[in-house]
Amino acid sequence: MDLDDMKMILAIARSGSMTAAARELYVSQPALSKRLERFEKEVGTRLFERIQGSRRMTLTPAGKMLIPFAEKWDALRQDIGMLHDLNSRVHFFVDTVDTVSETVLPDAIRRFCDNNPDTETVVRCHSSRDCYGSVHDRTGDIAFVTQQHYYQDMATNPLFREEMLLIAPASSSPGGVAETGDLDWEKEIVIPWNSEFMRWRQDCLRFTRHPNVSLCSMAMALPFLKSGEHWTIAPRTEADRAVSVCPSLKCLPLSAPPPERTVWWVEEFSRHHPASNELLDILRRQLKDRDGIRLL
Repeated sequence: MDLDDMKMILAIARSGSMTAAARELYVSQPALSKRLERFEKEVGTRLFERIQGSRRMTLTPAGKMLIPFAEKWDALRQDIGMLHDLNSRVHFFVDTVDTVSETVLPDAIRRFCDNNPDTETVVRCHSSRDCYGSVHDRTGDIAFVTQQHYYQDMATNPLFREEMLLIAPASSSPGGVAETGDLDWEKEIVIPWNSEFMRWRQDCLRFTRHPNVSLCSMAMALPFLKSGEHWTIAPRTEADRAVSVCPSLKCLPLSAPPPERTVWWVEEFSRHHPASNELLDILRRQLKDRDGIRLL
């Protein structure tokens, strides 16, 4: 059993045909049939069966069980294939939560890449916990998170704090400060930005019922907000982006606002990638004059 066997299983499963799979793998159909027969003897069971009256092949229950393992093996094969390039170029792996990748990071990453054309920059999106895990496992060089977690030998450094704002239809209020106590729970769209925000929502809003709609991102909330019947609360960077793409919305401060949201950057105490300083400097210059944001 080897990586080529897994590649063969995936090719047959995707195409549903020995002929198409052989073409994809650049081998003859008889050679591929013999290889599959040999592999099925090795695992001790049939992985494919022919559809009666057709040349199509379908996975058996055992074959379906094998597919996730084959996909992992194939991913490993691709990673191994990239190893030869790792020593020839500088690589910079940045892990981040979605909400940072969609707001403050795009321009900063573009400027960093313009300044460092010989560096291969890789940005990946994860949860805050998984961002910590990537840096801890040394598959990531720096991470940007909105929720702190404890890992031994890792530093969590505050980058900036941002105010939390009400996002509502432009016609819903004449302006100024929105009264927190006047918010209508039936029209709320909840996005759980962090644990502090959710505690504030429970303690301050004191809604006695669960929200009708809870979503994982501002992108999912926008269709609701554009309808003119809903509101949500979001960090300044997300609020500014929402208003920029949907002029029918506006941002308002609240009379009793949630705690500011903090964005941290994470790295190992004993491992500092030289590119991190430049990216952080770009971010700080980009954010220093933004309303509602305090650099730390």
